Amino acid sequence: MDSKNLKLLYFSTEESEIKSVNLSYKSLVALLAGLVLSILVVIGLLTAAIVKYYQNSKIAELRRQNIVLISQLAQMEGKMKEIRLRLNQLQQFDNDLRVLVDLPRIDEDMRNVGVGGTVDYRDLVLEELPDVLGDRVSSLKMDLEKLDRQIDLEFSSFREIERVLRENQQRIRHTPSIRPVNTGWLKSKFGNRLDPFVDQIRHHDGIDIAAEKGTPIFATADGVVLRVGYDPKGYGRFVVIDHGYGIRTLYGHMSRVLVKRGQRVRRWEKIGEVGKTGRATGYHIHYEVAVNGRPVNPLNFILNW
Repeated sequence: MDSKNLKLLYFSTEESEIKSVNLSYKSLVALLAGLVLSILVVIGLLTAAIVKYYQNSKIAELRRQNIVLISQLAQMEGKMKEIRLRLNQLQQFDNDLRVLVDLPRIDEDMRNVGVGGTVDYRDLVLEELPDVLGDRVSSLKMDLEKLDRQIDLEFSSFREIERVLRENQQRIRHTPSIRPVNTGWLKSKFGNRLDPFVDQIRHHDGIDIAAEKGTPIFATADGVVLRVGYDPKGYGRFVVIDHGYGIRTLYGHMSRVLVKRGQRVRRWEKIGEVGKTGRATGYHIHYEVAVNGRPVNPLNFILNW
């Protein structure tokens, strides 16, 4: 079988002579293969150069990002130190408040641990970071979690302090602390005394304050009127106020009563006027304070004498 050849004719525009080259089929295939291989080599080299350039750019970008990340971590760590310092000051203030309202201080171990245990923050994302950087991020996340628990603990403590303060304020408003009358003089004290009506030593369960007829009588603390009555052989016209917390006050020998049973009254609210009803030798108010049913010295509950 005759072999097939390819003849290439070429000539120059300056010369009229025509030249020719005969290429066999194998030579043509080899030429084409060499050309394709050369193209592939060039493409491969260009691709490698582009990939290398991209990788270098990416690495440079990652380095810049790492620098920014490290800088941000340093700032966050510095901010965490400031927050911990302020939290320590807040905890000290919390301790002072708890002493003020007669609550036990929170144990320091509880403050350091907060609520719950430790958590392992080494996750898959952090594993992609360098060990030193991953450890710093993990430590920062653990600090944030601890800070979150400590803040929750402080909120709980302050809510408890607020509750006690409200209870204390409520108790103060319901604890007798003023004179039942603004004027007058102490006529008879609490304790044993000579009863002028029977000429015998008897216990006087309150104090007597002499004052002019019609002198205003005030509730000595917030409370609810428990009784309004008249005892001709004893207190005369009288009022009993229940202040809660086991405390009651009695106001006797009144000429007028201006409140009724079940009425809520406030400290300094006028409840009646001085008189000499019942067993009395002159115009005065008989004032008693009882705690859990036991009479106590009213002078211990008067702060404006």
